Amino acid sequence: MSLLRGSLGSLKQFSVGGCGSRLSINRCLTGASSRRLYNTSMVLFNEEKKKKPGYQSILNDELLSKAGVDTNEPVKKDGSSTGSSANSSSSSAEEASKSELNEELKSKYEQQRRQQSKRKHVTSTDLKRERWANIFYIVSFGSILGGTLYLSRNWEEDEKEFYDESGNGYTPGLMFNRFKKRFDSVFSLFSEPAYEELLPPPPPEPYRRPLTLVLTLDDLLVHSEWSSSKGWKTAKRPGLDYFLGYLSQYYEIVIFSSNYMMYSEKTIQKLDPYHAFVSFALFKESCRYKDGKVIKDLSLMNRDLKKMVLVDVDPAAYSLQPENAIPMDPWDGKPDDKLIKLIPFLEYLATQPLSDVRPILNSFKDKKKIPEEFLERENLLRKNFEKEFKEQQVSNSSDWASKFLGLPTAQQRGSIPKMPLDIIREEGQKQYLQFQKYLKENGEKLLEEEKQKEKEFLSENKFTLEKLLVEGMPSPEEVAKQQAAKLATSDDQKGTTS
Repeated sequence: MSLLRGSLGSLKQFSVGGCGSRLSINRCLTGASSRRLYNTSMVLFNEEKKKKPGYQSILNDELLSKAGVDTNEPVKKDGSSTGSSANSSSSSAEEASKSELNEELKSKYEQQRRQQSKRKHVTSTDLKRERWANIFYIVSFGSILGGTLYLSRNWEEDEKEFYDESGNGYTPGLMFNRFKKRFDSVFSLFSEPAYEELLPPPPPEPYRRPLTLVLTLDDLLVHSEWSSSKGWKTAKRPGLDYFLGYLSQYYEIVIFSSNYMMYSEKTIQKLDPYHAFVSFALFKESCRYKDGKVIKDLSLMNRDLKKMVLVDVDPAAYSLQPENAIPMDPWDGKPDDKLIKLIPFLEYLATQPLSDVRPILNSFKDKKKIPEEFLERENLLRKNFEKEFKEQQVSNSSDWASKFLGLPTAQQRGSIPKMPLDIIREEGQKQYLQFQKYLKENGEKLLEEEKQKEKEFLSENKFTLEKLLVEGMPSPEEVAKQQAAKLATSDDQKGTTS
């Protein structure tokens, strides 16, 4: 009995101590029972979960082995695998895919939350930007509207090229026409030549050449090529010096380049260092620009179109005046004599009393073959000339005056006289040789005098940026007037000293 009492006392103390101070044994018993029920329910839930069939792949080990694919686990005869590796691999793949989806959703959610927070959070700099942007839009719209109304106003008297009283009015059609013409005129600065008259007026009649010859520069007189070893290399066409020197007796030669002045000016200076053969040089700034093509308008050169000849390799360049053009194939830099062969025809044009060169040019079927066809015409003319001479010689066989004076008659002389063309060529050749001799003797002196004149001109006419912006560059007429006035003053000084 004493032993029983002792065990009950110890049990009582243990229950009280295990449940904590001031807690009854009843509470401890109820808590233990609740924990026991929770544990049993969790065990039952896990067992039911294991009993439920999981998702499995259709391609099990049996199918893979039948297809000839090696598997890690052997297949039993009844078709079941030795282990649960397939189930575990499928479950791990599902868990990995779920985790990836969760991460993607989390990242998208975080991005949306950040964007919303940025929209809600507006700083003072953002407010300033929005305010200045609104001001910019308002000013731009107002300037466009004001410019449109200004360009649509009535014609003014100083607008001579557009002025028309019948075009004034504020109907939509008239306003649109005025706006379009003025708007196009603004951009015509980039497509029209720099000046309305590209050349100064021609000199007086005694000092004037009969015709004007306009030559393009690239692929006619020179040819430029680029190579990685030597860079840019420019070749001069064979016979070019003789071509320019000989024809400068008969023509006012103008080189009209299709490139800008900054690229072609030095090349032209190399071709004519003494400024003795080339009268003027024009560049791309003096061309028209239309539909992506560079056009050389001869009507702006302040010369009579009846007395002008253009030699070019680009059909677009002479598209406005094709009747004045002599087309040629572009020169590729190889030696040829096509430029020399063109001299007889050009010499013939300049030495004949022609009122208009265009009918002569258009009489050739193929203008690219003018030298060959002109040579045929010249040979035919020479045959007719010899035939007429022989007929005249037969008719004058009874030359009694020559017989009376003791002179040989035309039949006795027997020599055929020279044609007028031959005489003209001989005289032209003599003048060319004389002028070349003069340049060799006085070329350096001429260059020094020219440099001195340039210095004097620049010292007398000091250009400032303000003068260039307000007045612009002096026109060729103003330069000619200044040179004439200077020559007049120098002549007066010489007269007073003498």
